[in-house]
Amino acid sequence: MVTNGGVPLAAQHAGHNASAQARTALSEALTELRRLTQDPHFDGSERALADLGVAPIGSGFGVDAVRKLRQWSAEYQRVAIELDAAARYCRLVEREINQRVDALLETASARTGRRTGTLRDFLRRGRAASRPVTRRTEPVTSEPEPISVSVSGIPVTGHPAPEADIAASALGPLEVHVAGRRVPRWNSLKARAVFQYLLVHQDRPTRRDVLMALQWPEHSHNSARNNLNVTLYSLRNTLDGLGHGAQPILYCDGCYSLNPDLTWWIDRTEFLSAVDEAGRARRADRPEQVIAAHRKAIGLYRGPLFEDDVVSDWYLPEQRRLKDLYGRALEEAAELHFKLGELSEALQFGQLAIGNDPCSEAIHRLLMRCYASQHQQQLVSRQYRVCVAALRDELGVSPSAETTQLYRALI
Repeated sequence: MVTNGGVPLAAQHAGHNASAQARTALSEALTELRRLTQDPHFDGSERALADLGVAPIGSGFGVDAVRKLRQWSAEYQRVAIELDAAARYCRLVEREINQRVDALLETASARTGRRTGTLRDFLRRGRAASRPVTRRTEPVTSEPEPISVSVSGIPVTGHPAPEADIAASALGPLEVHVAGRRVPRWNSLKARAVFQYLLVHQDRPTRRDVLMALQWPEHSHNSARNNLNVTLYSLRNTLDGLGHGAQPILYCDGCYSLNPDLTWWIDRTEFLSAVDEAGRARRADRPEQVIAAHRKAIGLYRGPLFEDDVVSDWYLPEQRRLKDLYGRALEEAAELHFKLGELSEALQFGQLAIGNDPCSEAIHRLLMRCYASQHQQQLVSRQYRVCVAALRDELGVSPSAETTQLYRALI
């Protein structure tokens, strides 16, 4: 047996190869960490938080700052997940280095009959003891259940486009259609979870390590990678049916993404497009177009994002953001109908808005004004009592002076 200082040359070559591979993997992970920590969104959040801190309570400026932070929260969640994945990848690589070192040492010891201090020093040079990392778990804030309100005259547009290769309805319970045929069930919940993540992040490739850290946080790197491969195989089988060998999920340069060559219809994307359309119409001072865009967005919103998923929690910030956008669409549509004198429509959208957020004083005030315009003072009083009860039960507070003064003026 060829040796060098009592250490088999084969073991030394194996050590060199393992060390080189580990250095490459660590370098990639550290590069990703540097890229993520330079994300420009961090500067924007600091400015918004500063603005919020100096704004007086109840001022419109403070409310705008809060809304801006909510809009950014989903993006920060993505960055947090990717940061955690990159850091965890560094820890996993270091752990596997140690395991390979121990295995090499045991092999070398068995062959030479003694501990090989030279090989140990060579392989463990620069190795530092790993400190345990405590993962912070944010409490999940429970939200009030939406109240079911029967409202007529508002078209439901949450059905997929018939010409789409793959259609996914994520607002409410997840429904997927492939080539017009509904996916009846998911053979793997992990496959569904991965697909949900790719749907929400369809505008950018998703790193493999992010999916591994998200779905298998306690597994070793090799185990998580193998599980991901099995999950992607199951996901592709679930989405099979397009023909011509079309692959709905693509892999390139360590990232997964939805195949852009296919025609996708995703209700979340359509919803956000309608919200943007309403914003453009608002800036152009075209109230009728604002209402039309809001009606489209409202019709697409069947319920909270991934409503039937009770396992995952990474999407909760995005779920809250979309719910807030839905509520604002309802509120603005109700206000515009009221200004146009269309009281029936204003009441319909206002009732939906209260179902979405029972504590919205602005909507309670709007409904009271609608009832007062119809000379229904008893309904004004009832709406005020509903407002008082909702604020007391949900928040433990009383109505604002503005709400109370309006109530007294109307009756």
